[in-house]
Amino acid sequence: MNKAELRSRFRGSLLGLALGDSLGAPFEGLPPGDYRFNCSKPLYYTDDTEMMINLAESIIEQRDVLPEKVAEAFIRNLNPYRGYGPGTLSVLALIQKGIPMEQATRMVFPNGSYGNGAAMRVAPVGLVFYRDTKQLLEASEKASIPTHTHPLGIEGARIVALSVGLVLQGTEGDSLISILERNIKTEDFRRKFKLLKELLSKDTSKNEVIERLGNGVLATESVVTSLYAFLRYGNSFEETINFCISLGGDTDTIGAMAAALTGASLSLEGLPPHCLNRLEDYERILTLADRLFVLAEDL
Repeated sequence: MNKAELRSRFRGSLLGLALGDSLGAPFEGLPPGDYRFNCSKPLYYTDDTEMMINLAESIIEQRDVLPEKVAEAFIRNLNPYRGYGPGTLSVLALIQKGIPMEQATRMVFPNGSYGNGAAMRVAPVGLVFYRDTKQLLEASEKASIPTHTHPLGIEGARIVALSVGLVLQGTEGDSLISILERNIKTEDFRRKFKLLKELLSKDTSKNEVIERLGNGVLATESVVTSLYAFLRYGNSFEETINFCISLGGDTDTIGAMAAALTGASLSLEGLPPHCLNRLEDYERILTLADRLFVLAEDL
């Protein structure tokens, strides 16, 4: 793979995430249905993309993932109207008041959050550290802990980041699943991967995907669902997103995670231009992808 193609995959992943988030947002919380996305109006992203942008900017500035600096970036650039969960807002507010990060997360989530908030934003980690699995997984954990310290919340981020890194290099299908399985730490996700392989091996209805993999805000109810969407429909950005939004539930985050993978696979050229033209902060995200590419080449 030459550098131009690799750069395009970086761009495709970050812009894909932002598109998946923006296109999924209007359907969040709806029941399952035969929905189709529409790019006829401006596309505004949610907290998923805002946190991804903040994480990417922190990585570029620090040339690493430093949890305290990541938290500072989240606080400095926070727009509370993006749809943040109340727990995340509470944690960040406590940190802003000077409470140490680990203490703040325990005050809000005594056992740690196992939502999908760490997983939805982690794509930049998978891009920058794609060459080194050990470093990638360690960085994924560091990127999670400002808001998510539960093993399942962290595991969700590890899976998404590693998936991005592998897809970036052209790894897909059974090979992708096999590598991911070897790096899973929790029994909950091992069970989900068994279901994933079963559902991919047959004709599977949307309702069965929802029932067995989930469509909710927990990491265990959405991360593997997004993988299913990519592995089943990832040859087409449009089909991937339409499937994600048809599930109802946490459509923006499932769409964001699946589209980060689809974009890394299809490259920028595989994303719909008429949607990109309407995406909020398109140029900013494009520039971030390019800067992450340069950083990845330097590390």
